[in-house]
Amino acid sequence: MASRYFTSSALFAIILSLANAQQSNIIPEDLRAGFKSNGKEVQVSYTNEAVNGFRDGTVFEKDAVTSEPTFALGDSSGISPSTLYTIILVDTTCPNARKLHYARANFKNNFDITNIATTSDALLDYKAPGAFGEAGDNRQYSFLMYTNPGRKAIDSLQLPGEGENFDVKKFQTDNGLPDATAGVGMVVKLGGTADCGGDQPNDVPENLPSPRPPQITSGRATSAVAAPTSAPAQQSSAAASSPTGDSNEPETTSAPSSTQNQSEDSNQTATSELSEATSAPEPEAPGPSTITSTVILSSRPAGVGASGSPTSSASLVEQTTNAAPGNQVVGGLAMAPLFAVAGVLFW
Repeated sequence: MASRYFTSSALFAIILSLANAQQSNIIPEDLRAGFKSNGKEVQVSYTNEAVNGFRDGTVFEKDAVTSEPTFALGDSSGISPSTLYTIILVDTTCPNARKLHYARANFKNNFDITNIATTSDALLDYKAPGAFGEAGDNRQYSFLMYTNPGRKAIDSLQLPGEGENFDVKKFQTDNGLPDATAGVGMVVKLGGTADCGGDQPNDVPENLPSPRPPQITSGRATSAVAAPTSAPAQQSSAAASSPTGDSNEPETTSAPSSTQNQSEDSNQTATSELSEATSAPEPEAPGPSTITSTVILSSRPAGVGASGSPTSSASLVEQTTNAAPGNQVVGGLAMAPLFAVAGVLFW
C-alpha cells in the first residue's frame, strides 16, 4: 500500500514538472499575480489570426512585429459580450527601466468566435519594438490584459510620457485597475546588446518557440475541384454515343456491350468503334448523359486515365495540410506525455 502511495506521488511530481516545463514565463512574476485563479487567457497575433495566437515566449524578428496586432480570448475564458478589457504592451527587458509601448481600452467580444476588438482610439498608439532606440537580440515584451472595473468604458488613462520609465503598479493605482487578468510574452531580435543602465536584463528561458507561418489555403485543392470540367477525349466520345436520343439506334447499344465482353486482345476493336462513334452527330441530350458515359467507360482497368476522373480530388496529404492547423498538432504532441503518464497512474 505504501509503495503504491509513493509511486502515485512520484507520478504526480512528473506531471507537474512537465506542465511547468511548457511555460516560458517571459512575463515577470510581479506582473503575473492576477493570472493564477481567474481562468482568463488572452491570445495575440501579428498575422490576423488571434484565435490561433502565438505561444508565450515566441521569438520574432523585428520586421514581424511592426504593426498593431489583433487579440482574442483563450478557449478556456468565460466569454461575456458585456465585459470590457484594456490591453497594454510593456518592454520588460530591464527590471528597473520598463517602457510602455501600447495602451488601448474597451476591447470586447462581438460574437466573432473568441476575437475581441474595440472602436475606441488607442490611448497610446502602438510603438513597435525598437521604437525608443532599445537594442538586444533577447528583448522581452509583455502584453497585459486588464478587466475594466464595473464593466464600464474607459475614456482616458494616466500614462507616463513616451519613452519614460513605466511603473506598472503605479499605473494600476492611478487608473483604478486591478492586477492584470491575463497576458502573453514575446522575445524580439533587435540586434546588439540590451543596455539596462548597469542592471542585468531579465534571463530568457531556453528552447523558446518560433512563430507559426500564416495559414494559407492550398491552390492545388481548388484545381482538383475544377478537374471534372476537363474530361478526356474518350469520355466525350462515349457521351456522343450514349443512348440519350433515339433508343433504337444500333450504334449506341452495340459498342458498350461488345467492349465489356471481349478479351484483352479485342480492346483495339472497341477503341476503333468508339472512334467511329465520334463522327456521328451528337444528339441533343439532357444533363444525365454525362452519368451514362461514366458507366460505359468504367470497364477499363483501375488507375487508367485517373488524371481525368470526375471523382479526382486533393490527396489525403493535401486535405490534412488544409484542415489541420499547425498549432493543434503541436499542442496535441506536447500534451501526449501528460496523458500517457496520467493513464498509468489511474490504471
